[in-house]
Amino acid sequence: KVDYIAWSSTLSPHDLPAITSNCSQIGPLSLATPTQEEIELMEAMFARAYDIADTALKVGTRLLIDAEQTKFQPAIDSLVLELQRKYNAKGVSDKPIIYNTYQCYLKDSTERLITDFERSERFDYHFGAKLVRGAYMESEKHEADLMGFESPIHDTLQDTHDCYNNNVRFLLEKSTTSSNAVELMCATHNQESIEKAIDVLNEHDIDRKTPVVCFAQLYGMSDNLSNNLGSHGYRAYKYVPYGKVHEVMPYLLRRARENSSIAGGAKQELRMIKDELKRRTRQSLPLASN
Repeated sequence: KVDYIAWSSTLSPHDLPAITSNCSQIGPLSLATPTQEEIELMEAMFARAYDIADTALKVGTRLLIDAEQTKFQPAIDSLVLELQRKYNAKGVSDKPIIYNTYQCYLKDSTERLITDFERSERFDYHFGAKLVRGAYMESEKHEADLMGFESPIHDTLQDTHDCYNNNVRFLLEKSTTSSNAVELMCATHNQESIEKAIDVLNEHDIDRKTPVVCFAQLYGMSDNLSNNLGSHGYRAYKYVPYGKVHEVMPYLLRRARENSSIAGGAKQELRMIKDELKRRTRQSLPLASN
C-alpha cells in the first residue's frame, strides 16, 4: 500500500523528466512533464515566490495565494505546499504565513482540502486556507467538453453551496483539536454561508475575534455584509484588485458574471440604498402642519 502523502512529498516537477524518460508508452504523466525551458521558468517563479514569502514572514503578514483554472492548479499547489512546509513551520512562525485557496465549486475540493490538512498534521506545520466558490465555471466546462472529460464543476449550485459550507465546518472544527494553528478566510458574498460559519463558531465557542477565521468580500460589493460583520466584532476584510483598468475590469466582470451571489447581492444592495435614500429624504422634509 502506497501512502500518497508520503510518496508525493518526495516528488517535484523537476523529477518528472527522469521518471517519464523510462516509460514504455506516452501517457498523461509524460504529456504533463515539463521541458527544460519550462523547468527554468518554474525555478524563476519559485525564486520570486520565496522572495515574497520571506518579506511576508519578516513583517508578520499572511500571504494568500490565489487559485486558477484546474489545468494550472497542480503547479500552483506544488509551489504553495513547498512554501507552507517552510514558512508555516512551528519553529519559524506561530501562525500560518502561507494560505492556499480552494475553489469549492470543484468536485475534488473537499478531498484536496482534507489531504492538504492531513499533510500539515503529518509534517507538523500550521495550516491556512482561503475558501472561495470559484470564478471559472464557463471556461472549465468548455475545456472539459473540448477534451472529452467529465466536468470538474459540481452538477448543481446547491452541491457547491453544501461543499463550501461543509469545508468551512471541517476547518473550524479542526481548529479546536489540532495542536497546530489552523486559520480560515471565508471569501464569500453568500449571506447564508456567512451565517452558517457563525453558527459553527458559536457551536464550538470560538472567539469571533480570534485569527482562526475572517471574512472577505470584494471592495464595492456586498458592503452590507462586510459592515455588519465588522460592526459585530468579526474580522472582515475588503479585497481590492489592483492594476491597470483594462486588466482589472475583465477580472471583476468575470466574477460578477460567473458568481450568482455577487449579482444577487448587488441587486439587494441597490434596494437597500434606495430604501435608505427614501428614509433620509423623508426625515429631511418639513413636517406638514395640522
